[in-house]
Amino acid sequence: MSVSSKCAGSAGLRQAGVNVVPTPLGARPRLSTLRAGDSSLLRRSCAAQQRPRTRQVSVSAASQLSQAELEELLAENAKLKQLLNSYAHKLKPEQVEKLTKQYEEIAALAAAAGLQLEPLPLPGTPGAPAAPAAAAAAPAAAPAAAAAAAGSGPAAAAAAPAKPKAVEFADDKVKAWVEKKGDVLSFKFEPNAPKGKSGPAAAAAPAAAAPQAQAKPAAAAPAAAKAPEQPKAAAAAAAANGQAPAPAAAASHPPAAASAVANFIQATKSKATAKPTTPQPAAAPGAAAPAAAPQQAGSSSSSSSSSSGGKKWRSAMGSDDKAPAAPAAAAAAAPPAAAAAPAAPKAPAQPPQASSSSSNGAAAQPAAAAAAAPQQAGGLRPPPPPAARAGNLKLTPAPQQQQQQKPPVQDFTGPTPTSPLFGSSSSSAAPAAAAKAAPPAAAAPSKAPAAASSSSSRPAGSSSSSSSTAIVDVGPPPPPPKKEEPLDIPDPVEKAVAAVKKLTPEEQARRDEAKRVLRANAQKEVDTHDPTKLAATRHSWLIFTVPEKPVAGADIMIYYNRTQSEALRERNRIQATLGYNAWEMNPEQARVDFYPSPIPHVDNSDFWATRFRIPENVYELNFVMTDGESLFDNNNGQDYTYALQAGITWEEWQVQAVERAEAQARAAVEAEEARRAEEAKQAAEEKKKRDRENATKRVTDLKNGFVWLREGGVNKRKVSDDPDAKTWWSVAPTPLVAGKTATLLYNSKAGPLAWIEDKRPKGKVVTSKTMPEGQQVPKLLRGFNNWAIKEQPLPMKFSRITGEEDELWWEVDFEVPKDAACVNFVVNCENGWDNNGGKDHKMAVALPPPYTAETVNEWAESFFEGFLAEETATRLKAEEEAAVRDAKRLKERTEQKEKAKAVLRRQMKHVMFTEPEVIEAGKPVTVYYCPDDTALAGSNQVYFTGGFNRWAHKRQLGPAAMRPPGINGRHWQIRFNVPKDALQLDFVFSNVPGGDGLYDSRSGFDYHLPITGGIGKMPGRLHVVNIAVEMAPVAKVGGLGDVVTALGRAVQEEGHLVEVILPRYDFFLQSPVLAGQMRYETEFDWGGTRIFVSTAIVEGLRCFFIEPRNGFFQTPTVYGRYDDEVRFDFFCKAALEFLLKTGRNPDILHCHDWSTAHVAKSFWEDYQPYGLSKPKVIFTIHNMNYGQKKIAEAANYCQKFTTVSPTYAFEVGSHPAIAGQTHKFMGIRNGIDTELWSPTENKFLPLPYDADTAEEGKRRAREQLRQRVNMSGWQDKPIVAVVSRLTPQKGVHLIKHAAYKALDRGCQFVLLGSAPDPKVQAEFDELANELGHGHVQDAGFVFAYDEPLSHLIYAGADVILVPSNFEPCGLTQMIAMRYGAVPVVRHTGGLRDTVFDVDNDKPRAAWEVVGSSDYLRDKVDETNGFAFEGMDSDGFDYAFNRCIDAYYNDRAWFRALQARVMRQDWSWNRPAIDYVELYYSAIRS
Repeated sequence: MSVSSKCAGSAGLRQAGVNVVPTPLGARPRLSTLRAGDSSLLRRSCAAQQRPRTRQVSVSAASQLSQAELEELLAENAKLKQLLNSYAHKLKPEQVEKLTKQYEEIAALAAAAGLQLEPLPLPGTPGAPAAPAAAAAAPAAAPAAAAAAAGSGPAAAAAAPAKPKAVEFADDKVKAWVEKKGDVLSFKFEPNAPKGKSGPAAAAAPAAAAPQAQAKPAAAAPAAAKAPEQPKAAAAAAAANGQAPAPAAAASHPPAAASAVANFIQATKSKATAKPTTPQPAAAPGAAAPAAAPQQAGSSSSSSSSSSGGKKWRSAMGSDDKAPAAPAAAAAAAPPAAAAAPAAPKAPAQPPQASSSSSNGAAAQPAAAAAAAPQQAGGLRPPPPPAARAGNLKLTPAPQQQQQQKPPVQDFTGPTPTSPLFGSSSSSAAPAAAAKAAPPAAAAPSKAPAAASSSSSRPAGSSSSSSSTAIVDVGPPPPPPKKEEPLDIPDPVEKAVAAVKKLTPEEQARRDEAKRVLRANAQKEVDTHDPTKLAATRHSWLIFTVPEKPVAGADIMIYYNRTQSEALRERNRIQATLGYNAWEMNPEQARVDFYPSPIPHVDNSDFWATRFRIPENVYELNFVMTDGESLFDNNNGQDYTYALQAGITWEEWQVQAVERAEAQARAAVEAEEARRAEEAKQAAEEKKKRDRENATKRVTDLKNGFVWLREGGVNKRKVSDDPDAKTWWSVAPTPLVAGKTATLLYNSKAGPLAWIEDKRPKGKVVTSKTMPEGQQVPKLLRGFNNWAIKEQPLPMKFSRITGEEDELWWEVDFEVPKDAACVNFVVNCENGWDNNGGKDHKMAVALPPPYTAETVNEWAESFFEGFLAEETATRLKAEEEAAVRDAKRLKERTEQKEKAKAVLRRQMKHVMFTEPEVIEAGKPVTVYYCPDDTALAGSNQVYFTGGFNRWAHKRQLGPAAMRPPGINGRHWQIRFNVPKDALQLDFVFSNVPGGDGLYDSRSGFDYHLPITGGIGKMPGRLHVVNIAVEMAPVAKVGGLGDVVTALGRAVQEEGHLVEVILPRYDFFLQSPVLAGQMRYETEFDWGGTRIFVSTAIVEGLRCFFIEPRNGFFQTPTVYGRYDDEVRFDFFCKAALEFLLKTGRNPDILHCHDWSTAHVAKSFWEDYQPYGLSKPKVIFTIHNMNYGQKKIAEAANYCQKFTTVSPTYAFEVGSHPAIAGQTHKFMGIRNGIDTELWSPTENKFLPLPYDADTAEEGKRRAREQLRQRVNMSGWQDKPIVAVVSRLTPQKGVHLIKHAAYKALDRGCQFVLLGSAPDPKVQAEFDELANELGHGHVQDAGFVFAYDEPLSHLIYAGADVILVPSNFEPCGLTQMIAMRYGAVPVVRHTGGLRDTVFDVDNDKPRAAWEVVGSSDYLRDKVDETNGFAFEGMDSDGFDYAFNRCIDAYYNDRAWFRALQARVMRQDWSWNRPAIDYVELYYSAIRS
C-alpha cells in the first residue's frame, strides 16, 4: 500500500466535487459525487446562486494528516479486514452492510489523503473497491488543486470554516484523530444518486473530472501574474470593506500539488475575502478570475451591451465580464439575469415599475421572472454584482447542467445542506406563490418588488430553474437523530452573523481610516471634476456617475443622457426615485430632481445631472428614472443599481435585519399609539363640547318651556267635571314642589282598571310584602317635563284610605326632580292600562322658594352644572358599557376566527401539516407533506418553495428538495427557521425545482399558515371597491344586499380597505341610517349629464352614492322600471368614471350579479388602458336565473368569478353562460352577520339568551310570538316557521303542504313573507283564512317584510322550513340556527353546504364544521338538521316527520340539538378568508 501526496489527494477530491459525508454511528456513510467534468459546473452553479455556496472541506482532516495518523488509519482498515477474513462466512446481510459502511468511510478518508486501500473480502461485494479508483484520481486531481489556488481560490475562500458541530463516526479511532487535530469535518451533504451506485462508482468521479480541472490553470496564469501590481486605490477599497489585499501566493501556480494546497490553505485563512457572501459570477472559459482584483478600485469600464435601437451606454461599474465594486477576492462575470434577485419588499417611496427606456430583449424576461419568483434554498437575497444589474448590460446566462434521468432525492443524513447543487440557481417563471401582488410592469421598479411581467405559462405555484443535480442514492434515510433536527434550509441571518468578522480596535481604526480616505477622495473628485471632459467619450452613453465607483458617506453626481431614453427623451422633467440596500432602506429625500448639465450636446446627447449625499450605513444604491408622473425608466426591469465603497457589507446589513424590524415595529406601535392618543384627545374634547351643548339645551328648554310644560297639569283629577264626581287620583303635597317627595293616591275603581279585585281579608292590615296570593298590583310609570325624563316603574301598595265600597285606593311615593315643571304618568296592571284616554295624566310642579315666575330664568340656569354632570356621567356610563360589549364581541370574533383557521388547518392535514401546529416567529418549524391526494401523487421527488408575509418578505425559501418519507411513511418533510418579523408562511409544492412540471398550489391559492409572535404588521393592505345596486340596510331587497354589507365588513376586519359604490336612490332621503351624515364628495360631467357624488358611513363601510341629474335613480324602489338594464349599465360606467377622476386605483373591483356585471367589460375596454390600470375584477353570481347574458359577459372579462356556495357552483357549472369559463369559477359560501342576528344582544326579544340558556329564552320568545300573531298558548306546542319570499324558487307548493302537515302533527305554523305574484298571494290569503280562523288558533300569517318580527320568529320557532326548489346559498337556515331553530331543508345549493342531516351526514358534517376526517374516532357529531332530496310532498314528509318524531320522542335530545346548532359558526369568518385568498389569486392571475 503506497502513500501518495496527501495534499494532492485532498485538493483533487475537493476540486473534482467529491465530498465525504460523516454519518451517525451504525449508518452507511454517504459518498456523493459529480459526474465527469462537473467540477466546473460546481463553480458555475456557485456563481448562479444568489449567494455563493463555497464547498467546505476540512483541509486538516485529509490533507494535513501526519504520517502516524495515516498509519493509524491504515491499521484500522487492517483490523477490519482481519475481522472479515475470520468471520465473513458467518456474517448476516445487515452485518455486511454495516461493515461496508465503516469501510466506505475509511476508504473515502484515505482516498482524500491519497491512500490506496485494498478491497474488503466481503461476500457479494463488487470486485472493484472504491479505494483504487479514488487513489487513481489523486494524481490526476493534482492540477485541479493548482486551479483551486489560482482560479478558484478566492471563491473557495469565500466562507470561513463553520463553528464545530458534534459529528458521530462509525469508528471511534476515526473520531479520535479528528479531535486530536482540533478541526471539524465540515462536509457538504449532497443529494443521492440512483440506488445501486455505492463506493466504487462514487469514487470513480474524481478521475473523470480531472481533465477539465487541469484545463483551467493555463488560462488563468497570465492574469494571476498581475496581482502584485494591485493599485493603492484597490487596497484602500479592500481595507474599507474589512478586507486584506490578496496574498501573493494565490497569484503563482507551482506545479507541485503540495504547494498548491498550501497556498489554498493560506488563502482560506487570510482575510482576502471579507465579503464572502457577495455572489461570485461565473468566469467565462479562459477568463482570468483573479484579474478582477487589481481593477476594482482604479480601472475604467469597458464596453457594455447594446440597448434598444442599437444605442450603447456604459456603466461606471465595469464591463459585462468583470465584477466591479466587488471585494478584492471577487472574480468572475455576472450571473445570468434570471438569477439576479427576487423582489425586495416594497418601499413607500418606491415608484411603480415601468417599461424600460430601452428594450433589451435578452434581459427583460429573465429579470422579470427572477423578480417574481421565490428564491432558492438559502433565503435572503444578497446583492447581485452591480455589473450584472446596473444599466442595460447584456447578461450571458451560465450554462445549464445536464438533466438527471431520475428526479433527485436529497440525502439529509447529516448537517444542513449548503451545496450549490441544493435547489435551483435561477428562476424564469414565478409560481402563484411568488407572483406577488406587485404593481403593473408599467409602474414599479423591478427590485422593489417588480414582478408584474412574470410568465403566466406556468401553473400556479410554479418556478423554473436552470440547474440540475448529480446524485447518488444509497437507500432510505436513517432514523431521525436523537438531538434537535438540523435545518434543511439554512438560516441566512445566522450565516450572515457567522460571516461578520469581529474586528479588533486596531483593525476597526484601520478600516475607519480607509473609509475616511475613500470618502475624502470621492468628495474631492465630485467637487473638482470637469463634466465636459468626462463626457467627451461618453456621448452615446445613457448614464455615468462621478465617482465611477460611488462611495457611501460622500456626494455623488449622476449624469443621465435624456436622448438615450425612449421613455423620457421628450419629457421636460427628470427625476430619480432613490433607495438603498435593495430598496430595503428609503431615504428621507425619496426623489431628486435632475437639471440640464453644462455638457455640450454632441451627437444629439442631452445630459441632465443631479447631486446628493449617500448615507454611510449602506452597501448599495438603487434608483429608477421618472418624469415625476406616470413614465419610468427602470433599466429594463433591473433598476439602476451600484455597489458602494466605504459602506457596510451585505452581511452586516443582514445582521441588523431583526433589529431594524423591531425598531420599525416599535416606531409603528408608537406612531399608532400617538395617533390614537391624539384622536382620543380630540374625541374627548368633542364629547365634552357636546355635553356642554346638551346641558345648555336643557337649560334653554327649561327657560322657554316652563309655562308651556305646566299647561294642563293638575294636582287632583275627578272622573268628570261634576263637583260631586268620584276622585280618580290626587297628589300630596299640593302643589307639588320641585326637588321634594310626593305621594300619589290612586283609585283603581274610578278608571279603566276597575276590574282589579281587592283580595285582602277583612279587618287585616296588608303591606306590600304581605300581599294576598293572586292579588293584582298596579304600577306607576312616570316621567317629567312631558316625558323628557323617564323613570322606572314603581309598584303601588294598598292605601290607608278605605273610601267607599266602590273605591279601591292605592298609594305610591316618588321623588320630584329639581328641574321638573310637570309630572307625567300612566298606570299599568298586567295587560291593562290607564292613560287617561290616550292623553296621559299630568301634574303641575311649582317653583321651589325663593324662585318665582319672574325669576324662572335664574332657576333654570342654576341647573347647568348639574345637567352637565348628568350628561357627562350618562355618556361615560354608556361608553363603559359599550367598551365591555365591544371587548366581548371582539373576543368572540377572535375566537371564532381562530376556530375557522384551525378547521382550515385540519382540513389540510391529510395533505400537509406542521410541527409545531402553531408556528412561532423566530423558531424552527417542520412542514410535512403527503402528496397522495394531490397532483404530485407518485412523484419521486418533492420540492418546497416558500416565503413569508404574503410573499412580500425579503427571505424566500427554496425551491428546496424535501426529505423523502421513511419506510412505510407517506409524508415528505422540510425544516427551517422562521424569521422574527414573519407573520404568515406561504408555500407551494412541486416535483421539479423549477420550470415545467407538476405543482400543488392549492388550486392557485397557495398554502398559507399564520405565524404567532411576529414583529410588525402584514404588508400590502388590499383596497377593495364593491360596486352594487343593493346594500343592507339602506337598499336591501334580497340576500345580495346582506352579502355586500357583511362581506365588506368581514374583509375590512381582516385589515383591508373596503369601499362601496351605490346609486343614490330617492328613498335614501327617508333613511334613518343616512339621515344627517350624507356629505358632498365631488361632481363631474359624464354621459351627457352632471353627476354628483355624496358619501356616508354605512355599517362601518365608506360608501359613495352616484347621483346623475338624468333622473335614472329618482325612484322609490331599487328595481321595477322598464329600463333597469340601461340604468344599471350607466351606473357601472359612472362608478368607474368616479374612480378615474378622483385618482382612486383599487386592487380589486368586486361587482355583484347581473345588475353590475357590466363593470367587467367596461373596465377592460374603456378604463384600464386610460389610467385605471391597477384593479383586477371579481364577479359574484347571486342568482343564475336573472340576467344570464350579462352574467356571460362578466364571466368572460373578469379575472375570477364566484357564486355563493360550492354546491350551487357545481349545479350551474354547465350552464352555457359560464361553461367556457369554469377554470376561473368557484363557489364560496355566504355567511351571516352574527352581530346583527344575535340572540344574546337583541332589542326585539323579550329575553336575550345563548346556547346554555336557550330553553328558557326560546320559551319566552314563543310566548311573545303567540301574542304578536294571535296564536293560542295552550300546551306550548312546537312552532314550525317559514320566513321567505313566496316565489316558485322557494317551493311554494311545499310551503302550503307544510302548513297542513304541521297542524296535522300537533304543531303551530307561522309564516312571514309575501308574494310578488298576485296569483300566488291570493292562494296564501285563502290559506290564511282557512287555517287562521279556527276555534283553536294554531296558525299565524304575516304577509309583509317585518325585520323586527323576523327576529322574534327565529327565536320562538323550534323548526324552520326551507323547502326551496333551488337555493344559491340561503341565509334563512343559517340565521335560524343562530337562534336555535332546527332546519328542515331540501338539499340543494347552499342548503346542502350548511345543513347536515342527523341520520345521513355525520361524516360530511364532521369534515365541514370541525375539519374531522373520522367522526367516530374524534367522537364528534356536528349534524344540525333534517334534509330531503325530491320536490314532492313525500320527500318533505320523510324529513319533517323525522324531525317532529325526535321532538316528541326525545325532548332532551332535541333541545341539545338546538344548543348544538347555536354553537356552530355560520359567520363570514371562513368565507372572508376564502375571498381574501381569491382577491390575491386574481391579482396574481
